[in-house]
Amino acid sequence: MNPLLLNILLFLAGFVFLTGGAEFLVRGASRLAIRFKVPLVVIGLTIVAFGTSLPELMVTLLANMQGGETANIAIGNVVGSNIANLALILGVVAVLRPMSVERQLLYREYPLMLVVLAVFFGMAWDGNINRIEGIILFVGLIGFTIYSYTSSRSLPESEQMEAIEFVEDVIDGQEKTSTLILVRDIGFIVLGIVGLLIGANWLVESATFLARYFGISELVIGLTLVALGTSLPELATSVVAIVRKEGDIALGNLIGSNIFNVLAIIGITSIVRDLPAPLSMRVVDFPLMMVVAILPMILVWPRPHVMNRWNGAVMLAIYVAYNIWLFTNGNVPSL
Repeated sequence: MNPLLLNILLFLAGFVFLTGGAEFLVRGASRLAIRFKVPLVVIGLTIVAFGTSLPELMVTLLANMQGGETANIAIGNVVGSNIANLALILGVVAVLRPMSVERQLLYREYPLMLVVLAVFFGMAWDGNINRIEGIILFVGLIGFTIYSYTSSRSLPESEQMEAIEFVEDVIDGQEKTSTLILVRDIGFIVLGIVGLLIGANWLVESATFLARYFGISELVIGLTLVALGTSLPELATSVVAIVRKEGDIALGNLIGSNIFNVLAIIGITSIVRDLPAPLSMRVVDFPLMMVVAILPMILVWPRPHVMNRWNGAVMLAIYVAYNIWLFTNGNVPSL
């Protein structure tokens, strides 16, 4: 088979395995958590949010471990995914259906995300995120998990029910207690891990080949195609939520994903091996990540805190313009 065609097929298959692996792992972990009496609202705020970010984790970790130019796929994947979450996915969701945003989300979780992204930007400023910085981020992840758990206990009953119903969709609402088969649940987890490993390997290898074949830098591939593909679980989750008129869950999932991308993915990856962050990213990529994070907050701040279709169109336009810029002007060697 032609090497180009083979690698395109592996690239697409990698996304399928990543998405499927994350799905299996979330189902298995959710059912096990239910078996051990973990509240559904906590599962929704932790395991499900963790699961949608697993593709980014596997791809970023594997790319960084390979080193060289391939490692640029790692940092590009996370930054590109953070940009896609709030420019592409939030834009699509808002265009489909205007969403109202609760003040609590604007005053508490959203500022927390901005702080985490700013710390990430600061750590990457010198061109490298080392193990000590990775440990700091991972400790932040532990704190965020505890915070999510304690916050869930004080959520209004209506919001707790939204999270519970959302998790019930993930696990199909079937066999929640004694009828669960432990072996099946563990099997789902094992299949999920295997799928994630295979998918990440295929994706990184094929992305590296395609970048070199077309003369595109690995960083640009990571910022665009890889980031877009690994963000598909967030897109699916957000579209389902907005169709059900649960805008806060859609936005909350994206905010949680961005926080997790930095604290968990960057944290774990840089603990395993120092993560390079090309200095060229300080010019456009990191600043744009901050802009698309701050802009939605500005747009919805005036009462009644609604992200309308016009706002969504603005976010989509920014994402399209950024991608055009990357492929026309951003394909330069890493500094």
